[in-house]
Amino acid sequence: MKSLRTILIGLAMFGIVAFLSGASFAQEVQSTGKAHHEARIKLLQDSAVALQKSNPDLAKGLNDIADKEAKEIQEWKAKYDAKVKLLQDAAIALQQSNPDLAKGLQEMSKGKHRQEMQKMIKEKNEKEEVGEKVESKSEQGENK
Repeated sequence: MKSLRTILIGLAMFGIVAFLSGASFAQEVQSTGKAHHEARIKLLQDSAVALQKSNPDLAKGLNDIADKEAKEIQEWKAKYDAKVKLLQDAAIALQQSNPDLAKGLQEMSKGKHRQEMQKMIKEKNEKEEVGEKVESKSEQGENK
């Protein structure tokens, strides 16, 4: 039952993601991806410190991976910032001739859709957690 629910949630999320524009999806990825990468880098660095005395070669390898991950984040952020600046500059240029398009570009650059998406994901996760608790109790009742 949980597998079916997981598949349905995955399909629903795919539909939501497909609905979003490329820029708002990129902003969502930036938010969740950044936290994921930072946690990953911290894990690599902490592991390297733990292995430093017992296995310095492994520690060096982990540090190298952490450095590469950090560099990738910086490069991605620079590209993302350039994209946001382009959207904002285009919105300013269109403000006089086509204010509707300018407004759309401004919203895209601010990540308005990202905030809505984060809210939807948070609500889905809260509902899922409540559903799992209820389901686990019902499963316990079935086992007795």
